[in-house]
Amino acid sequence: TSNIIIANLGILHSKNSNLSWLEGIDMVVVDEVHKIRKGNEVNKLLALIKTPHKFGFTGTLPEEKEDQWNIIGKIGPLLYEKNSYELRTENYVSNASIQMLNIFYQTVPKRNSGNFTPTDFYRKELDFIIDNKFRNILLSKIVNKVSKNVLILIDFIKHGEILEATLKASCPNKKIFFIRGEVEVEERERIKSIIEADNDVVVVAISKIFSTGINVKNLHYIVFAGGGKAKIKTVQSIGRGLRLHINKDKLIIFDISDQLYYGIQHTSKRKQIYEKEKIQYNTTDIHEKA
Repeated sequence: TSNIIIANLGILHSKNSNLSWLEGIDMVVVDEVHKIRKGNEVNKLLALIKTPHKFGFTGTLPEEKEDQWNIIGKIGPLLYEKNSYELRTENYVSNASIQMLNIFYQTVPKRNSGNFTPTDFYRKELDFIIDNKFRNILLSKIVNKVSKNVLILIDFIKHGEILEATLKASCPNKKIFFIRGEVEVEERERIKSIIEADNDVVVVAISKIFSTGINVKNLHYIVFAGGGKAKIKTVQSIGRGLRLHINKDKLIIFDISDQLYYGIQHTSKRKQIYEKEKIQYNTTDIHEKA
């Protein structure tokens, strides 16, 4: 007998939206509540909702205390928590294991003196891994060795374009797709239906798009190809492959660990996340040959 409104934040944020009806809401449920960060636009919407009956759900609370307190202040105290290890042992989601591939390059970006800034050098490292032919060919070899569906997560469109071209040239028996921001929702749904129905499907996707809220069950492999250390992105990305499927015993994650200045630091952070989530990982060294 209740009226239920499912609202997209993008629409609510529109300048043309009349939000006066929010004051009459009796209960609010916020999915992916970790996105309520201090100072972002969602806080303004929550301020308009006067009901004390607020519930938030997330697989990953932010690490920063300030962001945690902001969520508790806007939504309420933490009432219930079940970690991913418990979900796996109770068979709510698939088991997972991680293969960390430590890549040692013949030549690596040099830290310049003088006008050097950490941001400039980090960008230099990113450009290096995006354009590195040895690395991209290695990713295509991984894809060719597996027979099920693969999701490759990256952070930049240029990287996705290079990988898409490399994979199409090196993996003729695979169906290759690249999902970025401008790909329409209908096309994303079409690709998802192909993944669920077929094998040997490879999806290269921007992590911001595909790491949260995407439900794909017939997914056996995920490749972390973009580096980085963010807890929420890492844990949410793992969650993309943990959905139960009749033909899946375990999710296998390939973590590309670049043995570079920032790459090594970020790998260490990701290992801490895996250990906290009680996900087993093994390491293999791969050396670029002359």
